[in-house]
Amino acid sequence: MRLFAAWASLSCLAFSAFASPYREDLIDYNLNVNQNAASPLEYAAASWPGRSHHASPENWRALPVYTILLDKFADGDPSNNDYFGTPYENDYRETQLRYGGDLKGLASRLDYLQGMGVRVIFISGTPFLNMLWQADSYSPLDFTVLDPHWGTITDWRNAITEIHARGMYLMVDFTIGTMSDLIGFDGYLNTSTPFDLIEHKAVWKEPNYMPWNFTEYRDFSIVNERNTSCVLPTFWADSGTIVPSETFEGANGCLQSDFDQYGDMEAFGVHPDWQRQLAKFASVQDRLREWKPSVMAKLTHFSCMAITALDFDAIRVDKATQVTVDALATWANSTRQCAYQLGKKNFLITGEVTGGDTFGSIYIGRGRTATQLPPGFLAAANATETDNYFLRDRLLGALDGVAFHYSIYRAIARFLGMDGNLQVAYDVDTNFVTAWNQMFVNNDFLNSNTGVVDPRHMYGTSNFDIFRWPSLENGTQRSVLASFITSLVMPGIPLLFYGEEQNFYLFDNGASNYLYGCVIMAKVHLKVVNSTYRRQAMTGNQAWKRHGCYTLGSEQYFNMPLEKSLLGCYDGWNALDHFDPTADSRRLFSRFHQLRNVYGALQDGFNLVQRGNWTYFIQRPGSNGTQTEMGLWSVSRAGIPGVQTLSGTYQDQIWLLYSNENSTKMYEHDCKGSLWMSSPYTSDSVVRNLFAPYETYTLSASLSSYNNDGKAPWYGCLPNITMEGFGFKALVPIEQWTAPLPALTKFVPGHDHRILISQNDVNSTTVDISLEFNVAMDCDSVTKSVSFNMSSSGIGSEPTATGIQCGAVTMPEPAKIPGGSTSVWAWSATLRNFPDGVLTININNPSASNGNTTTGAVDHLLLRKGSSDNVMVFPENDYDTSDSFKVSDGQYTFTHKAVGADKFRYSWNFGQKWSDWKAWEATTVMDASAFTSAENYWGGEHVMVQYWSEAAMSVAHVVHADAGYSGSQRRVPQFLARGPFNDWGFDQGISSLMTQNSDGLWELEIMASWPTYVQLNVWGFDDYYYGDMDGDGVLDRLPPNTMAPNYLNMSAPPKPHLAWTLLVNDTSMTWTLQPRGQSSVGAIMYALLLAIPLITGTLAVLIFMWSFYGIKHNQYGVKAKSNTSYFPILGALGNKSTTDLKESASHMSEKLFGHKQNNEIIGWPEDKNKRRKVLIATLEYEIMDWKVKVKIGGLGVMSSLMGKAMTDVDLVWVVPKVKDIDYPAGEPAEPIEVIIFGEPYLIEVETHVLDNITYVILDSPVFRAQTKSDPYPARMDDLSSAIFYSTWNQAIAATIRRSPTIDIYHINDYHGALAGIYLLPKVIPACLSLHNAEFQGLWPLRTKEEMREVCSAFNISKEHCTKYVQFGNTFNLLHAAASFISVHQKSVGVAGVSDKYGKRSWARYPALWTLKHVDSLPNPDPDDIAALDDKPTSTRDIVIDEIAEAARPEHKRQAQEWAGIKQDPGSDLFVFVGRWSKQKGVDLIADVMPSILEKRPSIQLIAVGPVIDLYGRFAAEKLARLMELYPDRVYSKPEFTALPPYLFSGADFALIPSRDEPFGLVAVEFGRKGALGVGSRLGGLGLMPGWVGVSSSNYVPILTACSLMM
Repeated sequence: MRLFAAWASLSCLAFSAFASPYREDLIDYNLNVNQNAASPLEYAAASWPGRSHHASPENWRALPVYTILLDKFADGDPSNNDYFGTPYENDYRETQLRYGGDLKGLASRLDYLQGMGVRVIFISGTPFLNMLWQADSYSPLDFTVLDPHWGTITDWRNAITEIHARGMYLMVDFTIGTMSDLIGFDGYLNTSTPFDLIEHKAVWKEPNYMPWNFTEYRDFSIVNERNTSCVLPTFWADSGTIVPSETFEGANGCLQSDFDQYGDMEAFGVHPDWQRQLAKFASVQDRLREWKPSVMAKLTHFSCMAITALDFDAIRVDKATQVTVDALATWANSTRQCAYQLGKKNFLITGEVTGGDTFGSIYIGRGRTATQLPPGFLAAANATETDNYFLRDRLLGALDGVAFHYSIYRAIARFLGMDGNLQVAYDVDTNFVTAWNQMFVNNDFLNSNTGVVDPRHMYGTSNFDIFRWPSLENGTQRSVLASFITSLVMPGIPLLFYGEEQNFYLFDNGASNYLYGCVIMAKVHLKVVNSTYRRQAMTGNQAWKRHGCYTLGSEQYFNMPLEKSLLGCYDGWNALDHFDPTADSRRLFSRFHQLRNVYGALQDGFNLVQRGNWTYFIQRPGSNGTQTEMGLWSVSRAGIPGVQTLSGTYQDQIWLLYSNENSTKMYEHDCKGSLWMSSPYTSDSVVRNLFAPYETYTLSASLSSYNNDGKAPWYGCLPNITMEGFGFKALVPIEQWTAPLPALTKFVPGHDHRILISQNDVNSTTVDISLEFNVAMDCDSVTKSVSFNMSSSGIGSEPTATGIQCGAVTMPEPAKIPGGSTSVWAWSATLRNFPDGVLTININNPSASNGNTTTGAVDHLLLRKGSSDNVMVFPENDYDTSDSFKVSDGQYTFTHKAVGADKFRYSWNFGQKWSDWKAWEATTVMDASAFTSAENYWGGEHVMVQYWSEAAMSVAHVVHADAGYSGSQRRVPQFLARGPFNDWGFDQGISSLMTQNSDGLWELEIMASWPTYVQLNVWGFDDYYYGDMDGDGVLDRLPPNTMAPNYLNMSAPPKPHLAWTLLVNDTSMTWTLQPRGQSSVGAIMYALLLAIPLITGTLAVLIFMWSFYGIKHNQYGVKAKSNTSYFPILGALGNKSTTDLKESASHMSEKLFGHKQNNEIIGWPEDKNKRRKVLIATLEYEIMDWKVKVKIGGLGVMSSLMGKAMTDVDLVWVVPKVKDIDYPAGEPAEPIEVIIFGEPYLIEVETHVLDNITYVILDSPVFRAQTKSDPYPARMDDLSSAIFYSTWNQAIAATIRRSPTIDIYHINDYHGALAGIYLLPKVIPACLSLHNAEFQGLWPLRTKEEMREVCSAFNISKEHCTKYVQFGNTFNLLHAAASFISVHQKSVGVAGVSDKYGKRSWARYPALWTLKHVDSLPNPDPDDIAALDDKPTSTRDIVIDEIAEAARPEHKRQAQEWAGIKQDPGSDLFVFVGRWSKQKGVDLIADVMPSILEKRPSIQLIAVGPVIDLYGRFAAEKLARLMELYPDRVYSKPEFTALPPYLFSGADFALIPSRDEPFGLVAVEFGRKGALGVGSRLGGLGLMPGWVGVSSSNYVPILTACSLMM
């Protein structure tokens, strides 16, 4: 394996495993500047010299927020992309690692954000040090060391200074309760740790690839010692009530650790909130014990240090409700006080709340429960700090608001047509107006600093955990309607997620249950920390386009209407730069923000009123009965009279209309009727739409008095209105109408357009451009506002604009979204002397033709021009074919063609190592020693050159080149395939090396046991590998710590093929399969290889025999027999003497090799008339005169029947005593000695004679551990069960030794299979009856130690174990019986309990394949009828027992009474009795019954029996739920139960949908009582009267039959 040498330098950077204390090498990233700090509480952050901290805004609702993933925004400094020099940080071709965005890139794109009205930038993910690849930054390794991939402390300060200078603010992300993944739990390091209130011992995991060797947390400690006086904090349920203290009984205090060590908690699934607050999140984020005072002191100190050092303005708390609420309130109060002292007197703290509003209310402000609510909306509006509406004391406010309001998002998802389970418990209504009025009362909105009502919830339509709306059908229209609701309808702070203004639509998930994190269930945190992050980058690149075709579907949403996301890999737009100022959604969002500034009601109005709704309800198929309201809504927003004083140009109320219909529809109603469409304005008012097409309406009079006095003025009414699909309007009096700001609507030829030129093109430096606007502009102002920045790598200068023309747009493109503006006016020009490279066109705040307004923005457009081999323009052409890379006289040079680049670097070993970044130069002389290294094992010389441009802000521009190499184009040195087919690369006999074919594709033929999967490595079998996590045919490379299954999955090739050829295209990193081989050829070769040894061996034997018998000896010599054929086979068989023929009666092996004397055989009577003595040994039995019965199933019944029916033989019956039966005294016998682990143990023995049966009764603590209802050990793979069966089998063998007259030993299934082996070399004739071959008695023999241990437990020699018992890597008791009979009885003596079951068992279970065949016993199976009766009774001739039928109603009543269900004589009673297992099909009943019970009210169900496997356990859970839903109709008892006889005779129907039934005893018992059967025709079921079913063990027909019959 080749290791990356970069790690050597990385490790050298680490002085120790400790993090935060002052270190000279971390001075640019460590917030702590106190070199002498003795504890974390003494750490100190340097303030900014000569600069005071920036003040907080007065009103956060005036500041629209824009969320960015810093890594995916813009790459302003390529040198920090792979700061630690490893291949696990940045990969320009992949989407799963870091992309390269940083603070310098953010600062360079502030014009873009400011131009759309954004005032707050929220950087998602903490600023602190994370794992090398952790681009999301939610798993900090330390709270005082910054991540170098974002930039230095100076970079942070420069960016924040620029943000503040623009009147903007910065919100950062904090994780208070969780950190990284450095801690494991002893005994569970490779598996999930169960939740346990006692807690687990914690250990440091010391993972690989740690930055600066941060393998332990410096500021927090693991302590595995218990503090019994520890008191757990107060926990709250999602109902808003305190979790009872008895829940935590048995906790016995807590450990003294700084971390909660209670175990893991999965990211998905429903779990109590208090468990989530104590458990490690998703097994990958360590949980801090924030409720421990010493831990909280550090956390508050660290947050204050960060604010002091960096001067940000707000904090979002990740997973806020997974922090205990009192601890969060303490932290928030301390953080606010710190900010206040720094001059930030309105510091904002928001948090992630994913559950219902009732639980979230505990965290908002000082908290409220259902018993502390104000008496109404106005009371909440007038609340003060001294009221009694609060859970906590003053100054203990937790969150100021919710960072992304999931309750409103869930309502939006339902409103916009999503189908699925979208509700959570204890949440607000899905109607937006009702929801607002509920949360206004439920939530404490008082500002912790000012004490006034100040709602600051943040409402958005997308975030880093939510799918992209434009990915759906009509998705962009849905997206802008959703933003209309979050920006203008809901009172609070509008929140945008990067890229939604550009209509991003690609999915970034690696599993169908996490569509970009679209989990919306309560208590389910939305972050998946498994490194499957593929959030699309804003700057141009090929990676997201390559991975852009989504294939996984959705588990959350029913029939999710995916559209564009399915074809994204074919859309070249996904590879372009996305800072496009002309995007329609961006312009509309800018209009939203403008309107909030102008109209005070839209920014601050708390009085949200529904004026009317003209709607209807539909029920979508996947929503479990939840209805979706469709139609038109009319609402108004205003200030609360007497409570609020609004700002803005206009303070009047605003009228908002919106519709979720997916088509244009006209609503028309009589203004004098009951359905009149009301407005908040008086009649005769003229109102105008604030959105395009800016139409006006004159309101008609209604019958409703405006002043509520029964006379004019009247409320205005709209007689009709037309709403387009997903449309919306905002109507205001025409005198208050405000025009939109001038805005750039279109750029021709298009933002980031790529222009291809050739050397012979005479117009190669001339390009026509056009700028279009939504209003008429001042031509001179636009001309003056336009400037150019040309990145041409010093080859050319800036172009000039000539031939300028201005005028109206005659045929504008229609708007694609509701409310979208269109082009009105255009400015055009011809650019001359336009050199190759990247051109930035700047448009700096031009003014409109009226001279009163400007765009208020500095817009930037990109235009690229170059030849096809210029990767700055055409990055897909990434292989140089023009000899740019040359080697001459030991000098290595590269001539650059990537004109437009500002910096470059190169790699001589396919990206393992890189040179430093350098400024552009035309030709580079490279280090020759790097290319001649012995580590470069590939043929020829290869170079990769990577480019960065300040204009493009991306490093996704790479060219490959080769010298001294004549093969196909290559971008990797090799591919190595590993998987089960080659034992993950350890099978040296199977090649793992892929080779390039004539088409340049890497290929390898793979023959495997299908289906299979492989991974592709490059350097060796290490952590650098490719798979296809999402199955889109494109290779994915994930971080080395990923838990995602990243493989290339391969199903079986189509017939008649046998293998696949794996083909990989390293240009597109796609993979395909081509079938190879012919099964017919393989079958022929297999047959030949199988037959040739047999044929040649037979020929050799027969030739020998022919030659031997063809010679006679006499006195004259030798002479050949007459008439001897010279065909050896015919001669050997056709020319034998009479003597030869007599001898041939012996077996061929005896003739060839001599007769082999059999071992001494016990019994086996020579006299056929002799009365035989048979020994049986069963764990289930019945001693009739003692009234002792131990049984649970068919085997027990069969043994009882044997005792009653087999009167023609003498039975010796070995049985064990169980603990819950008082046995009468038997005749004492000599104890039996058994050997366990080399030690002798005695078993007490008694005998009892009953007729022809001699019971041998064993008494031992081993047997007494079982009960009459559970005579078998619970497991068959542990030492306790091995001791049980060893004792049992040795006792049987000892009984046989004591009874030398025993003729036959009858083995039932696997339980007594070893007894005969203990008797060797003497052989007891044995017969094996297969009642249920599914159970075989298995113990692992994977290692020599396990072999020694198991064999010692069973007191069996290794030789006998390997010869008879061992099957593969298991100790198999059933195989032991089969091997014994195969070796000593030539496979004679094995039978299934029916003909079908015998054949099926032999075909199904390889453990029986040592036998030549399995015989059968006559059993009334449908296929065995002929064996019993050639003329079976016809169903029509069956005589009904009238007496039994007359008693059935009473028996049914008794059965209903016994089960506690309604005693209804008219019901249809279905009964299931049997083991709850997959074999018995109980899961089918659980699947079918919900719909049957709903459709057929007359049906009742009784299900009884012990749970055997997971199928039974899941069925028990489902049936338990049915008991809750139908208490009068369903009774479920998943345990062994003594059954009353009327349960059988009172049933109308017997449910027995067995997948496999050896005999079918339960069906026989029901059939005897006259119950009609529903199930499979297996075992004895087919002869039961009235039986209806299917002859199949397949799930679907059984399920269908059950459903139809019921």
